[in-house]
Amino acid sequence: MTRTPFILLVVLLLGPAVPGPASATGAASLELAGPVGAAVILDGRPLGFFPLDAAIELEPGRHELLCELPGHVDYRQEIVLDGPGAVVRIQVRMQPLSRRTALGSNLLLAGLGQQYLGHRTRGLVYSAAEIGGLLAALAGEIQRSNERRDFLLLQDEYDRTINADRLTELRAAADQAYADMEDMESLRNTGLAVAAGAVLVSILDAYFSFPAVTAGTGETPVRTAAAPADRAMATTWQPAVHAGLRLSF
Repeated sequence: MTRTPFILLVVLLLGPAVPGPASATGAASLELAGPVGAAVILDGRPLGFFPLDAAIELEPGRHELLCELPGHVDYRQEIVLDGPGAVVRIQVRMQPLSRRTALGSNLLLAGLGQQYLGHRTRGLVYSAAEIGGLLAALAGEIQRSNERRDFLLLQDEYDRTINADRLTELRAAADQAYADMEDMESLRNTGLAVAAGAVLVSILDAYFSFPAVTAGTGETPVRTAAAPADRAMATTWQPAVHAGLRLSF
């Protein structure tokens, strides 16, 4: 018997137990590109700003990508890295914010424009104000209709009676019903005014708070040379200041 079959048998038995380079590291690679100056946040951790100078090594699985740029809608995406050695390339395209959309949204419901611009708390306040005003106006109108019906019934009975005491009683009841009707009419008008005011203020707020120039701080990756014996590059993080400018005509 020759030695060749024996060597092949040893290779077949030991081969699966010897891990390849990808499984040795257990990492996958994510390559990101996007608009210059956009902040990159992965799984809640800031990575710096575009352009990134190197691919990102990650554990396989699901990861959450968030990119923020002044004057643009936030970019969110769930990334799935199948396994060790996987390479995923993503080109981030961010949609510019539209002043027309921000203003028009507030015509549908006060505060939607603020939600669109990322001012969620302010938007909820305006929405609550308009909805509350409309509900108050609706309640006032319903009650006003009821009071008006009672007033007309009492007025009709007053016109048909000939008893003096009954006349006085009906006149007082009719006057009270008329006063209640006017109170409900005032409530209706106040509710409509509050709703309209919420829409108007939210539109003005969206117009004047539309992002133009913003600035901030963060971290950005910097590639530095390692020891001469190792040609690989090492990544360090340094503080950075960024600014964004948006012009609209």
